[in-house]
Amino acid sequence: MYIDLSGKRALVTGASSGIGAAIAQTFAASGAHVAVHARTLAKASVTVEKIKAAGGQAFAVEADLTDASTIEAMCKAAIMGLGGIDIVMNNAGIYIPAAVVDTDEDIWQKTMAVNLMAPSLITRLTVPFMIEQGTGGRQLYISSVSAIMAEVSGSAYCASKAGLNSLVRCLAVEVGQYGITANSINPGWVDTPLARKAFEDIKEEGQSLEKLIEESMSDNTLGVVIKPADIAGMAAYLASDASRCITGQEINICAGLSLVRYGD
Repeated sequence: MYIDLSGKRALVTGASSGIGAAIAQTFAASGAHVAVHARTLAKASVTVEKIKAAGGQAFAVEADLTDASTIEAMCKAAIMGLGGIDIVMNNAGIYIPAAVVDTDEDIWQKTMAVNLMAPSLITRLTVPFMIEQGTGGRQLYISSVSAIMAEVSGSAYCASKAGLNSLVRCLAVEVGQYGITANSINPGWVDTPLARKAFEDIKEEGQSLEKLIEESMSDNTLGVVIKPADIAGMAAYLASDASRCITGQEINICAGLSLVRYGD
């Protein structure tokens, strides 16, 4: 199926690399005009240049997702630059591993700020524009299978993602009357620069990073390593008119990882 996003205007957060960059590039390749967010314009511009080099339309916006004032400025800049808003893809997130007893207030607050409060604020700032336009829209979120599973040293992250999915369900029943859908994607381990850095940190001396990633990240029912493009494809589908009857759902893209229990 060819996904057609021609004429659609999209904001993608955390799009300087990894899943966010793949989504922004896929949206643009499907015809959307994309506002690419990162913490700084310089980081966002990396993805913007790739999109433009491929013939797509994009521009950079910046915001510190722990700062409400910069989030508001970013949303205004995105909507103004796009001339409206049809798709919002809340992708940005952080993970700070810590056992429950070691999860201090700073870890908890920062995790909740980026993973839950920021998407909530972006939703609150963009939904009114979608309603006013009267043409429907798509509110999308990258969550995690950690939202529905227990994870050692992941209490703050798991709680933030579970809260995000609850937000999505509530939003779906509130905005459906306006033709706006709300859905989240729950990825498993995905081969991103951030994930590679995590594996680099735990790699033992003499151990191959590629072999460690292959063995660890393919420990799922299908035995495959999930790539950012696997997530981006579903995001593009959910952003399109083809998904008009899908709302309030959590789509697991985890190669079956959510079917089994895992620990440390």
